Amino acid sequence: MKQRYLLLLPFIIFLLAGSNAPILHSFDLKKLSGNIHLTLKHGVWKLWKEKPVYQNITLDLVCNQGQCEPEVWGYARKFNQDVDHQGTLEKNNLDKLTIQEISTKKSHQSWQLKITMNILSHPWNTEISPAVYKINLVPYKNQMIGSYQGEYNQKFLQGSVIGNTQPFWPIPINNYKDLAPQEHPRLVFRKHQLSSVKEAIKTPEGQTILQQLKRNLENPIYYDGYVPTGGYHATGYCFLALVKNDINLANTGWKIVEKSMKNPGRRLLEHSPIVAGVALAYDFCYSLWDQEKIKTVTYWLAAQTEQLVKGDSPKNGWNSNPGSNWNARARGAGGLAALAILNEPGISNDEIYHYMRTAERNIKRYLSTAIGDYGFGSEGDHYTTEPLILTVFPFLQAYSNVIGKDLVKGSSAQWILPHYLMRIIPENNNLNIATYGRHRYYAGSSVFYMGLGTVPEDFLPGIVPVFEKYIGLKSDQTFGNSLPHNAPFLLSFYSRKKNDNSQNPVEVFNYNFLDRQKGFYNFRNQWKNQDDFVANIYLKKELIGGTWHFPDVGSFRISGLGETWAKAGKSINKWQEENVVILPKSSPWKTSKPLFFVSNPDGSGIVTLQTNTNWRKNSKPPVGIAGLRSFAVDYSKTAGVPGLFVLVDRFIGNNEAEEFKEKIWIMHTAGNVTINNDGFLIQGKNQATMKGTFIVPQSVKITTEKTDAGTKIMATGGQEFFLVMTVQKKSPPSLKITGSGMEAIVRIGQQKISFAQDRIRLSTINP
Repeated sequence: MKQRYLLLLPFIIFLLAGSNAPILHSFDLKKLSGNIHLTLKHGVWKLWKEKPVYQNITLDLVCNQGQCEPEVWGYARKFNQDVDHQGTLEKNNLDKLTIQEISTKKSHQSWQLKITMNILSHPWNTEISPAVYKINLVPYKNQMIGSYQGEYNQKFLQGSVIGNTQPFWPIPINNYKDLAPQEHPRLVFRKHQLSSVKEAIKTPEGQTILQQLKRNLENPIYYDGYVPTGGYHATGYCFLALVKNDINLANTGWKIVEKSMKNPGRRLLEHSPIVAGVALAYDFCYSLWDQEKIKTVTYWLAAQTEQLVKGDSPKNGWNSNPGSNWNARARGAGGLAALAILNEPGISNDEIYHYMRTAERNIKRYLSTAIGDYGFGSEGDHYTTEPLILTVFPFLQAYSNVIGKDLVKGSSAQWILPHYLMRIIPENNNLNIATYGRHRYYAGSSVFYMGLGTVPEDFLPGIVPVFEKYIGLKSDQTFGNSLPHNAPFLLSFYSRKKNDNSQNPVEVFNYNFLDRQKGFYNFRNQWKNQDDFVANIYLKKELIGGTWHFPDVGSFRISGLGETWAKAGKSINKWQEENVVILPKSSPWKTSKPLFFVSNPDGSGIVTLQTNTNWRKNSKPPVGIAGLRSFAVDYSKTAGVPGLFVLVDRFIGNNEAEEFKEKIWIMHTAGNVTINNDGFLIQGKNQATMKGTFIVPQSVKITTEKTDAGTKIMATGGQEFFLVMTVQKKSPPSLKITGSGMEAIVRIGQQKISFAQDRIRLSTINP
C-alpha cells in the first residue's frame, strides 16, 4: 500500500503546484490542533442513469496537539446535502515517506490516517454502506496535501486530498459541570442555576419580566399559522410552574402541549416553532409531570427530532440548502428537541446523539453560509432574524448548557447583535433599522432579548445599556417581551449578569461596521438618539444558491436627523424597488466586488463596487456591461452640514447596445419630494431636509412616483450619474461647481468633492 502512495502522492503534488516543485516540511503533530477538514476528491459515488457518478466528500476531525478524537463526520453536498455521515478514526500516526520530486529526493514524515465512514445515500434510507479511506498527507504552505485510497460500495477509490486547519469550533467551556442523568431543567439554564434564577425574579427587572410574562399568557394561543404559539405558551406556564413549584400551572402547560402535539404545522417551517416550544415546556415541567406524560412527550420529541433533522420533500416547500431560513428553523428546533431528551430512558440515544450532531452541523453551515463574518444575513433582515429568535438562539444557548461547548464565540453568531445594534436608529421604544430583503422588516427587540444569553461577555457593556434604556426598566418596561417563552431566557441572563460597565456602542464596535464576507458597509456618526446618522450599502458579494435574495446589488440606505431619506421600496422581488440604477431592457446584476474602501474615525467613508458583467446571449464578439458605483459618506461637518452623501455611477462595456443604453437612477424615500432643474428636495416630518443635486447628467430629467412605501425618485438623461446630497435642519448649503461632467469639482463649505479613476474623492478622507 505504501508503494502505491509513493507513486500517487508526488503526481498529485506536481499537479497542485504546477511546474514549481513544492517546498515540503515534516509534520509536527504536536502543533496540529483545531478543526481539521480533509476533502477527498471523488470519495463517494452513486448510480445516475445506470452509470457511476463520483463526488467529493469532506471529512471533519477535531485534533488537539496531534491527538485526534475518534469521532469523524463527513459531508458530501452533491452526493446528498441532507445527510451527515458519521465515522471513526482508526489510525493516526506518522510515517517516513520518500517522495520523488522534480530533481531531488528528500525524506519526509507524512501523516497517515485510516478512517471508516458510515455512508447514507439518503436521510430516510436506513441502509448504511461503510467506506474505508487510507489517507496520506504532507504539509504544504498553510494547508495539507496528499492522496487517499479506499473502498466504497464495492468500488476501489483513489485520488487527491486537500486539507486545512481552522480554530476550534465549538469552543469548550471552562469549568463546565457535566450533566447529571435525567437532569432538568437543562436547556435555558441548568438545574443548579435554578436558585439564581429565582433570586433574579426578586429584582426589579425580574418582577417586571414576570409581570410581562403573565400578560403575554393572556394573549390568544395560535395552533396554526406561520408561527404557532402553543408550545411557547406552554413554555411560559411550565417556567412559572417550576419557579413556583405549582402543579396546577404544570397541568395547564400539559394541556397546551397535548393540543400542540395533536396540531402539527402544515410544513416543517411551521412545525419547527411547535417542536421548539414543546421541548422548552418539557424541560421546565419535567419534575412536575408524571412519568406517563414525560414518556409521551419524550417519544414525541424523538420522532420530531428525526423528522426535522432528516427533512422533507421539496414538494412540501422543504429547503435544505445550508443558507436557507428553512434549514435554520427546522434544524434549530430539531437540535433543541434532541438536547431536551438526550440520555433519557426508553429511546435510542445513539440515534438522538446522531440527530443532535447533525442539527449542530447544519446550524454551523447556516452560520457560515447565510450569516456574514460580521452578522449580515444574505436572505435579508426578516428571513435572517425570524429563525434566530424562534429556534436558533434557543438551540445555541441549550447546546452550551447540555454539551459544554460554545457555538457562538469565534463565529459569525457573536456579531449578530452588534450588527443590528450599529444599524439601529432609536425612536421612543422602537429600535428601527432601514431593512434589506423581503417583507422590509426585522425581528426588532426580539433579537436582543433572545440573543443576550449567547453574547460574549466583553460585548455586553455596549449592548445591555441600550437594551435597558429603550425596552427595559428605563423605558416601557416590556423588555421587548412579546412571546411567553422569552421570559426564562431574559431571567437566565439577568441571573448571571456580572459586567455592569456601560460603554457607548461606537466605543465597543467602532463607527464603521463592515461585513466583508457579504459586502455590507455601515457608516454611523454616533450612538445617541433618534438624530443619529446611519448609512449603509450592500454590495452583495455572495450569491447563495437555493435561498432568498433580492436584486439589491449596490443598493443603499440613509437615515439621519430623525428621518429615513433613502429606504427600501415595496417588498417585491423587482429591480426598481431598490436604490440602484436599472437598465429596463436588461436583467439585474447578480453580485459585485469591492474595488476601494477607506474610512475615517468619525464614521465617514468611501466604498466603490463593480458588478458582474451582464452579457448579451450568444453575442459574437461578446456584448456586455458592468456597473461601477462609488458611495461616499461624510460626517465631518466640513461641508457645513451634519450629513453629506455622494454617489457616482459609471458603466463598463457596451453602453450603446440596445439593451444597455437606457438607464434609470432610482431612490425611494419616506418624505415629500420637490423637483427642481438639476435635483430634488426631500422634506421630512420634523422640518429636516435632504437636498440632492445631479452634477451629471447635465440635462438630467427627474420624475417622482407615489408608492405604498413612500415616493420613488427617478432620474434619466445620460450614461453616467454624479449626485451630491446634503442633510440638514437649516437651509441647504450652496454648491460651487467648477468644470463639467465627471471631471467636475464640487465645493461645499470647506469640503471638496471630485471623482477620479474608480473612486469619489473628499478632501477630508482621500484628497
